[in-house]
Amino acid sequence: MPPPVPPFHFPALLPQSWYIGHMHRAMREITHLVQSHSLDLIIETRDARLPLTSINPAFERLLAEQAGRSFGAGPGGSGGTAKTKRLIVYNKADLAQDCFQEPLRRAMAKHSDDEVLFTDSRSDAEVRRLLRAAIRMARRPLEGPDDKISMLVAGMPNVGKSSILNALRRVGVKKGKAASTSSEPGHTRRLSTVIKIATSPPVYIYDTPGIMVPFLGRGVAGQEAALKLALTGGIKESLFEREVLGEYLLWRLRIRGEMRDDGWRDSDLFERLSLPPSTPLSDPDAFFTALAGRLSAVRRGGTPDVDFAGRWLVQAFREGKLGRWTLDGLGRGGEAVDDAREMREIEVGEGEAKELLWERTERRWGYLSREEPAPAPAPEGAVSATPANDAGDAASAPSPPLVEERTPPAPPAAASPAASSPLDAPVSTSVATHLSHLSLLASSLDLQSSHQSKKATKADQARVRELKRRGHEVAKAPRRFNGGGARGGAPGAGGKGPRGPVGKLVSARRRKFRRSG
Repeated sequence: MPPPVPPFHFPALLPQSWYIGHMHRAMREITHLVQSHSLDLIIETRDARLPLTSINPAFERLLAEQAGRSFGAGPGGSGGTAKTKRLIVYNKADLAQDCFQEPLRRAMAKHSDDEVLFTDSRSDAEVRRLLRAAIRMARRPLEGPDDKISMLVAGMPNVGKSSILNALRRVGVKKGKAASTSSEPGHTRRLSTVIKIATSPPVYIYDTPGIMVPFLGRGVAGQEAALKLALTGGIKESLFEREVLGEYLLWRLRIRGEMRDDGWRDSDLFERLSLPPSTPLSDPDAFFTALAGRLSAVRRGGTPDVDFAGRWLVQAFREGKLGRWTLDGLGRGGEAVDDAREMREIEVGEGEAKELLWERTERRWGYLSREEPAPAPAPEGAVSATPANDAGDAASAPSPPLVEERTPPAPPAAASPAASSPLDAPVSTSVATHLSHLSLLASSLDLQSSHQSKKATKADQARVRELKRRGHEVAKAPRRFNGGGARGGAPGAGGKGPRGPVGKLVSARRRKFRRSG
């Protein structure tokens, strides 16, 4: 049995966030819309592969302050004005492990009254279900023919906000794309005008730029959050060293194979990448050299292009070529932050400058670990049990209406104890711990790092100095009077003595006198 995978060593410099100017402007505009009660519903979009890391504490704090309660007060909370309704949508659910959907939904229900949906923006059936839920939550009596239901889609960068908006428009009003999309984060830079997504009732929605957390945190937790967001496309890759993302992804894949997470083995990786089983995983340089050879990626001079191989592996993960995989640990382990809690430090070196290193003697294990691989799913080309005629009839049948009858639907039956899953307890604990961490982060000064706080303080001090300087200039300036009307003022100003200030007043009087003449 191979030795345990050693912990991941983070580089010295990693971005603690990616919070640029248009994100700050968009957050101000969203805050104004929420506080003015101009919205009937907020559709907060998150990445199903990062169900916890893609939560933005700025949104949580904004809605909590609007409702007059503290962030993390739980469902219901204290008294205050009614907050804007929110629908939490985990997009790209087809790329994440589906075993976490129900445990996450039950865990989130303990901390919030918001409804949670998992969806794929490319599936019309799932988008139609999302549109029905949004209309049901936001529906209210309209006050006139010009009144409409207003929604807003928000979330972190590159979680699929614009894709969901286009999908809602495609399903709701059978129209084409209204919002531009891109695989690069930060593509949408301004709050859009309202876009129609339904006719009965009239529903319009705003598209917003992706808003990153101003500060992801310190230590291993913040560094790993930045890497996970970069792997899913939430932070620009150019902010990292060229090989860091590929090496971190390879390390996570090795941990996944060591834990037998959901039956995953190293052989599955070799099979999906069409690499020989003898390809070394412990040496990133050797692995990416072998992958570059398989991809025929060669630089000038015949050397393997390992940078291209690293980017290709990251893109393969984003496209789902490495299987459905949820990067957040959710209590099962397998992250660098878990190693930071578990590892013990040892001293090495005799008579020399001693260095603190981590060692690991035990293999990692999680609640999804199993030795036997999961049964293979049915091939995509398998013939469906539905006859061809029935399938054609189903395709030609009209889709059900987007809005149900006026009678409100019956509430869903409470989940029985038998419906609970062994994943509920660890997932619930992980969600509670993460939300508690976000509550502390949201209570900090405007969610800023110490560097950002110093910059804001210096800017405030500079504004105060500028105001003082202008005040001194006004005080030192000699007071001159000229022009005072029909009886007073200097010669040429229509008077005899100094009665009015010189400047715009004199010019305005002259213009008025000329017009009247």
